[in-house]
Amino acid sequence: MTLATTQPPAPAADDWRVNNFDLIRLFAAVQVATVHTIVNLNPGGLAVAILDAGLRMFPGVPIFFLISGLLISRSYERSARLRDYYRNRCLRIFPALWVCLIVSIGLVAFEIHAPRAVEPVSSGSWLLWWAAQMTLFQQYAPDFLDGMRLNGALWTIPVEFEFYLLLPVIYGVFRLRTRRGDLSLSGLLAASLAVHWVLVHAAPGSLAAAYRDVLDTVIPYLWMFLTGVLLQRHWNRLRRWIAGRAHWWLLGYLLVCSVCREYFHIGVGSTDMGLWFLLPLAMVVMSCAISVPTLAHTLLANNDVSYGTYIYHMLVIAVMLQLGARGSVAAAATIGISVSLGALSWFLVERPFLRQKHGALRTTPLAAQSAPRPVKSDPLRSSTT
Repeated sequence: MTLATTQPPAPAADDWRVNNFDLIRLFAAVQVATVHTIVNLNPGGLAVAILDAGLRMFPGVPIFFLISGLLISRSYERSARLRDYYRNRCLRIFPALWVCLIVSIGLVAFEIHAPRAVEPVSSGSWLLWWAAQMTLFQQYAPDFLDGMRLNGALWTIPVEFEFYLLLPVIYGVFRLRTRRGDLSLSGLLAASLAVHWVLVHAAPGSLAAAYRDVLDTVIPYLWMFLTGVLLQRHWNRLRRWIAGRAHWWLLGYLLVCSVCREYFHIGVGSTDMGLWFLLPLAMVVMSCAISVPTLAHTLLANNDVSYGTYIYHMLVIAVMLQLGARGSVAAAATIGISVSLGALSWFLVERPFLRQKHGALRTTPLAAQSAPRPVKSDPLRSSTT
């Protein structure tokens, strides 16, 4: 069975109403959680090795960044007020993140998730750490936690939000609401890609290695977001090449990965992947999003459990390690628990707050989204991004 559809392709406007981005985000979250689980819990066997090798060809973090550039730029272009744009982005990120922080602190307090007993800490140090975790500095690792990041996977959250903050600035500086701006965006993309390349390949002791903390910021990953922005701005031209052709793009991407690995000894990587991998991966992602576009609605009913799955999976792994759980059973349980926590986060925290968005773009009742109807405009329908 392929991902191609025998139905006539939907109009371009419908691509932003009914699509599979919720399902693709869930895949990306599970990919990250599975790879981290395999690394930490060491489940053995040939099947696990094959699964690990296959999943590493579809790195979750670049997929998240790419989809964000694609969808958030579309959302911003359709936003009437800047205040509503920022408010909606905060509602998407922070409520679930703060609840996750409380859970994390609970694990540390009960010595379930800590390298050793937490040292006595001054109120000033505690408040500094708390402020960092509540805002955009989740990578801060204080001495009283033995230099440990409480939840290592959260380094991507500040990067994501920094892009949200920068996007209106980029649009304003390059006047992208009134002109195409491909050259300007490409130049900024190239600059970010150059920084990324230098930092990732920095030799120990070199000048570039001294600035590797920049890898915790948006600067070296901005090119991934901007790739999504450029593709979104050329969506109507590209869709004729991707709609209903996910199987061909997937086969082509796998061929590129296999040839590069076999003959050039170049792996896909993860956050260190190159443009030559990201572009075909982007075509796979976009094609899967609008091939059989009602698949995500059928499977998920417009419930996006990807964010919660992502922010909780490292906590689940930490508990498993503390309990001494290893092997395939523990690994499978870790993924199942992570997705379950993601679902709880969605239903109890994320969805109630998302309903408070101003000018939300997904306002149609869920049951009506899959029904044919006249198209009058083409706002982005994914309120979960």
